[in-house]
Amino acid sequence: MDPVAHTLFGATLAETGLKRLSRYATPTLLIGANLPDIDAVATAFGRDTSLYLRRGWTHGVLAMVVLPALLAGGVWLWHRRRAGPDDDPDAPPFRLGWIVALSYLSTWSHPALDWTNTYGVRLLMPFDGRWFYGDTLFIVDPWFWLLTAAGVVMTRSETRRAVGGWALLGVLATALIFFTSMVPLGVQVGWVLGVGAIAALRFKAEALHPHVARVGLASLLIYIGSVYGLARMAESRAAEREPPLEVQANPTPGVPFEHRVVLVYDTHYRVIPPHAPPFEVPRREPDAIVRAALADPAVRGFANWTRFPYWDVEETEGGWRVTLRDLRYVDPGEQGRGIGFTQVEVGRDAVAP
Repeated sequence: MDPVAHTLFGATLAETGLKRLSRYATPTLLIGANLPDIDAVATAFGRDTSLYLRRGWTHGVLAMVVLPALLAGGVWLWHRRRAGPDDDPDAPPFRLGWIVALSYLSTWSHPALDWTNTYGVRLLMPFDGRWFYGDTLFIVDPWFWLLTAAGVVMTRSETRRAVGGWALLGVLATALIFFTSMVPLGVQVGWVLGVGAIAALRFKAEALHPHVARVGLASLLIYIGSVYGLARMAESRAAEREPPLEVQANPTPGVPFEHRVVLVYDTHYRVIPPHAPPFEVPRREPDAIVRAALADPAVRGFANWTRFPYWDVEETEGGWRVTLRDLRYVDPGEQGRGIGFTQVEVGRDAVAP
């Protein structure tokens, strides 16, 4: 999931009542929900390095033991450093046991949510680099944002400054929803209605505020479970005609009942878009040129991460240009868009005669 989703999820956990278990419970939940993304520093070294390093070591089983312990230790040290007269009489006392529990809960939530995407996450790192996929939610899901934001807005908008901040965030999120061509009109309308409902609850239904976060979290879990079931149903229907080696339902942003399905066979892929006729493309073993391209250090991240690889080879004056696509995200013939596309120049000297 995107950083906004992880942050809102941690904040929602706090607002369900967990923030009252210990002093510093809320910052612990917020930091833990984002902590595995410390590997985001890899983006500074380029897109392919990011593909090679992201959702690996810091999302795997070893990190899930070490990172929460480090977080709890850091919060404990902060508490010791600031020990003294309590400047907030309404704050709960510091309870290390609860801080440890909340550190593990929030940190574990991160790879669990990342697993729901089609991008994948390497849950067994550093012992096994295998990718795991939930194939349930799009990386940016507007309904996830709304369900988690509702309870947080209710309890964290008591001042004009807070209201202004939430209003600005709402405008920016709305602009993203409306200016992204991938989001259908119906989703945009639903988003506006959802934002309006949150605003109405904030100003007209104060008695409901303490319960909104819990209802939102429960609704979110039901939503994720329902969308997971819809994706598996889409895969099952698509595979009825001819059982494939593998099938994957790629969710449409904000439309949980629409999927772009990829079926893998020995000799070909079959792709079923939600609003276009199905098509097939050959599935081939890489020849010497493609093997040289995949071995290029410049695309080691893509080669390690790609799930349904497809390529075109174009001869050039000095050798060949190999265009690599991942059919999860990019159709054959489609030009560069996002992370599912890259090109490699292969010289003639790189291919053994």
